Amino acid sequence: MATDKTPSQGAQALHKNRTRSGRRRDSNHESPKTWRTGNSQLQKRLRRLIVAERSGRKRSRRDQEANMSVSRKKMPMWTWGPIVLIICSGLGLCLQFNNNSPTVGRFLESYTNQYHSIVNNRDNFCDRSQRLGSIVSHARPHVLHQEQALDQLEVALDSPNRQIIALVGSSGVGKSFTAQLVRNHYPWPENVKTLSWNGDRSMVRVQSMLSHLVYCGQNLILIDNMLPEDAEYVPVISKLIKGYEDIANSTEQPHLKQLSVVLIFSVNRLQADEDYEVDMETLKQMPGTHVITYAELEPDHLVDCIRREAKIAKVQLDDEHIEEIIRGSDARSSGCKSILAKVLLYGKPLPEAPKTPIDHPTD
Repeated sequence: MATDKTPSQGAQALHKNRTRSGRRRDSNHESPKTWRTGNSQLQKRLRRLIVAERSGRKRSRRDQEANMSVSRKKMPMWTWGPIVLIICSGLGLCLQFNNNSPTVGRFLESYTNQYHSIVNNRDNFCDRSQRLGSIVSHARPHVLHQEQALDQLEVALDSPNRQIIALVGSSGVGKSFTAQLVRNHYPWPENVKTLSWNGDRSMVRVQSMLSHLVYCGQNLILIDNMLPEDAEYVPVISKLIKGYEDIANSTEQPHLKQLSVVLIFSVNRLQADEDYEVDMETLKQMPGTHVITYAELEPDHLVDCIRREAKIAKVQLDDEHIEEIIRGSDARSSGCKSILAKVLLYGKPLPEAPKTPIDHPTD
């Protein structure tokens, strides 16, 4: 009897399930090569993690050590008090020795003098015994027809009580020109301070100048553009000077700072003669001031002014141009102040001197 070899439905279903599970196992099963690749990548990741962890530990240790060193360097606030006290005490002792000990004072003065002598290439640069009156000799050839005023200025600069000097006169007589020449030939150029007066605002500048004076040599302050109504500031300036204990006020204080103040007052000559005389008299009565009056210029003085300005400008003028300049100028009101512009207007350049040939020696 023939048997039926056709699988039953249950057997077919069981076979399908086994086939599917086998396929799943085959799909989940990796080859040896794939497994080795995955294992090496895992090892690399682990190594990176280990290295990063070690480096992080090193950094943290370094940061901790740095913080510890900073904390060690930082000192408590209370420890700064004794240190500051010691420094201040040392400075106070140095200042006391400087003021009371002649040996230390002479040593510091000698050192300062040697330093400035080397820097300025002049022996005894800080020597205060130099005559300031000798500077006036540089002004005599240029400041015309003011011999008496220049003589008074020389005496005032050589005087031990010269502290405030006032140059007084009308416009164009040579006051500012004299101050300029004094400044240019002053033995200590870095000690010269200049100021164009502007009322109350200038008092602040004066106070600042007084606080920046030096011991080396002598100090000079030039104040220009002052008017007769500004005479009320002169006692205030004198009081400011006396308020500084390090500025000498007499010949008995040679170790203190030496100072001369030159004030330049311009009086309007176009006003009435009576008003002009009142202003001049007011300026002459300024207390504690050596007043030097500049004389008025006459019309015949203008010729000398013209020749001087032409020489400086290196131009030549015809006689008719000189007469034209004199007729158009008022010596009484403006002096020589307006001469330069007219000389430059009418003047002609000087002819160049012929060049002499240079004989070159032949071999």
